[in-house]
Amino acid sequence: MLAWVGLCACAAGEPQKSATTFGTLGPGDESSDGGDDEDATTSDDAEGEADVGEMGESSSVGDDETTGGDSTSGDESSGGATEDTGDSSCINEVMCATATVIGMVSGDESSPVIGLDGAEPTWVSFQVTEDNDSVTGESLSFTATLTSPPGVDFDLYVYRGAEGGPTGCGGVLEQSTSAGASDVVHMSWGEGGLANGGDERAWVAAEIRPKNGVCDPALSWTLVVEGDT
Repeated sequence: MLAWVGLCACAAGEPQKSATTFGTLGPGDESSDGGDDEDATTSDDAEGEADVGEMGESSSVGDDETTGGDSTSGDESSGGATEDTGDSSCINEVMCATATVIGMVSGDESSPVIGLDGAEPTWVSFQVTEDNDSVTGESLSFTATLTSPPGVDFDLYVYRGAEGGPTGCGGVLEQSTSAGASDVVHMSWGEGGLANGGDERAWVAAEIRPKNGVCDPALSWTLVVEGDT
């Protein structure tokens, strides 16, 4: 198609020497004018072939550029898919020191449960308070239960800080890494049979970590903390 357009462009430039005019001459009309016409036609043909050759080369270059563009587009598309896959990996960008505070529970009396839902790994923090002032001593306790969604397994790492301290980070560790849907950590500390008059409340930090390192934003885990257990 491109070669045909080039030939027509040449004919349009010199209509008196077009291929159509040359074709109308009869075989018995031999003259010097006819010879000139033949020479002119031969010249026109040569110019037309040159034009066709040049346009053919241009077309070839265009095809290469188009093919190259398609190839680049494919590579970029593949790269995008790889990046999307990378984005699905779970990376915990929260540190223990910047854990989300979800509240407090009483360690020795009835109190409302606290908790949090999420789909990614994270750190949470809560305080276990001492509220029983009777002469009879009672230890403080709590139970943290993490329920993983189907197809994704999260583990629970719980750190209890020093009594009366400001944080649970770096404290006593208890963990649950079961392969089932539920991970449970129970902790107990403090007074025995007699009250000691001290305040043994403590901060607790908990890390929720995926076992296989991959999250699904459509599937959420649930953490529930109950005091005095």
